[in-house]
Amino acid sequence: MGHSGVHSVVVGGGIGGMSMALLLAAAGRRVTLLEACPKIGGFMQRFRRGGVPFDTGFHFTGGFENVLAQMLQVLGIDDMVKEAPFRSRIFFGESGRRLELPGGGVDALADYLASEFPEKRDAVYGYYKCEKAVVEHTPMFDLRDRDLAEKLMLNEYDLMTLDEFFDRLGVAGELRAALGSAVMCHGTPPCESSVTNHCRVSFGLGNHIARVERGGDAFIDGFRREAEKLGIEVRTGVRIAKCPEVVGRRECRRAVLSDGSELEFDDAFLAIHPKAILELLPPEAVNAFFRRRVGEMEDSCGFFTVSGVIDPAAEAVPELTSYLSTPDLNRILLPGGGGTGTGMVIAEERDAAGKPVRTFTAFGSVWPEATARWSEKRDAAYFEYKERYAQKIYDEVYRVYPGLRGRIDWRATSSLLTCRDYAPPTGCAYGVRQKLGCSRIFGRLPVRNFYAIGQSALIPGMLGTMMASFLMFRQVAGEAAYWKLIEARLR
Repeated sequence: MGHSGVHSVVVGGGIGGMSMALLLAAAGRRVTLLEACPKIGGFMQRFRRGGVPFDTGFHFTGGFENVLAQMLQVLGIDDMVKEAPFRSRIFFGESGRRLELPGGGVDALADYLASEFPEKRDAVYGYYKCEKAVVEHTPMFDLRDRDLAEKLMLNEYDLMTLDEFFDRLGVAGELRAALGSAVMCHGTPPCESSVTNHCRVSFGLGNHIARVERGGDAFIDGFRREAEKLGIEVRTGVRIAKCPEVVGRRECRRAVLSDGSELEFDDAFLAIHPKAILELLPPEAVNAFFRRRVGEMEDSCGFFTVSGVIDPAAEAVPELTSYLSTPDLNRILLPGGGGTGTGMVIAEERDAAGKPVRTFTAFGSVWPEATARWSEKRDAAYFEYKERYAQKIYDEVYRVYPGLRGRIDWRATSSLLTCRDYAPPTGCAYGVRQKLGCSRIFGRLPVRNFYAIGQSALIPGMLGTMMASFLMFRQVAGEAAYWKLIEARLR
């Protein structure tokens, strides 16, 4: 297709970068996507063992009933990304109690938890009333939303931690953990997360959790198809090595790449970790305040993952079980807290021959300190660590699923260092923690034609990262270009 003459470069080929590249190209821009890793996709990528596909980081999502379906239509990949049935449960490690969370939306979820904790019935309904109000006042949960400015204004839930809100409701113990369990899907503990940050993620998963047929491959294949149609240049194994000069109104329009080539452009969108953004910006353009902002940011947890294939004769259905070693979620999501949270996902897949298989993936929260000494060299002690930690997760799995003992063929393990290979520079699962009182890096950067997007920008996870790209596109391309695209593509 023809281009407007504006050349945009997108740095980072995860879901945020892929979404941004498609939006800019669909609006008529010439787009170059740079990905430092050998393949695009980030945590959307999958790997295979014995012909069976396994997820690296993207396991499930919310939003198929609203904004995700809209975004897929606008990106032109809704025919590629199909929902697969899924359900959710919670298992409390200390008591052995199980909560079988219902489908049917947050109202059904509220009714269920009110019946499980009848003495706190009013508190349960109060929490979900808040959750729905937060989503109603969140920009871009409906791409046709025209009240953007009003919804960007702060409200009381932006200024209150989740712990403070739970204290106000008077909830504790396992109910507190159940209402807050989605912290495991955004990585910021209740003592640090705003109510708003948590509810945006929690609502999407509680209202309609789902898997995607073919997992992240569906998104990546859809992107590749549309990128070819739109003439997007995709370059992998290359990054911006330096921006040699800042000109005019503190802008940079030329970069030297790691392969020695040069790239000229009009603007750049950085879908990478804030610390990688800081390293990329010309030093003369960055003041001490910005450096301090980035330096104060702390990563979310990473995951240690085990992956296997379930015996065809065993009983198992597609579902997520959130194993919480303690109901104190802060102990799970703060470094050194001593608690662990492990997501356990049973999925239906097809192997390389097209034969149906069921996979089991369990991913437990870990911190960089556990593998720091092997950051540069993975020796025999590292592989001993992997064996020990894998056994810990196996023990958790068999406690939750005793009928699967001896019925899972474990095929792969991965540490935080493995995750770093997919999502440099740290391998953390959800970017930086979205701590109340700490400003995020989103939008225009000290180099004025550079913009920050990605999962550390607004809302972590696949859905929130895509939403950040749509919001940034709307702000940079302008209302006219945004609505032209929405009206042309959104059914």
